[in-house]
Amino acid sequence: MGKFLELVTTDCGWEYVKRVNCPGVVLVMVYHTDRQEYLMVEQYRPPVGCRVQEWAAGLIDKGETPKQAAVRELYEETGVKVTEDRLIDLGRIYSGVGMTDEEVNLFALEIDNSTIIDVPDVKGAEITHELKTVWKKETELYTLKAAKALSVLVRYKALKHNPSISFPD
Repeated sequence: MGKFLELVTTDCGWEYVKRVNCPGVVLVMVYHTDRQEYLMVEQYRPPVGCRVQEWAAGLIDKGETPKQAAVRELYEETGVKVTEDRLIDLGRIYSGVGMTDEEVNLFALEIDNSTIIDVPDVKGAEITHELKTVWKKETELYTLKAAKALSVLVRYKALKHNPSISFPD
């Protein structure tokens, strides 16, 4: 067992990775309404052996709510400082239903030119893997390698199209 992951084998032989020592994961998509661009992070990801563009994301600390974790991770990785009430809740998904029990709490955030963006508070592995922020037009998002990034975009666009839609929590 690792610090945050454990390999589990069921009675029938199915192997999967169980998330341990944290109540889940958050992911925050940021859309800048004035620029009409999305703020992403890019970093090297050892499991796939390349740099990947994705939304700000991270583990929920013990005693932290998903919204608190989202605000914290967003600030650490992008420098965007907002309050919980600004987050748009897009429900939860499983990151890889055949491989892990990891639940991901999805959020979106709309910012504009009045939003203060500080220098990101990058730490630990994020420094090692050279995390940086990048701005992307929507058409550039369709070729992303990170599946969760596309899931959030689809939910965000669905909510904009149909504000009464509800997502599972």
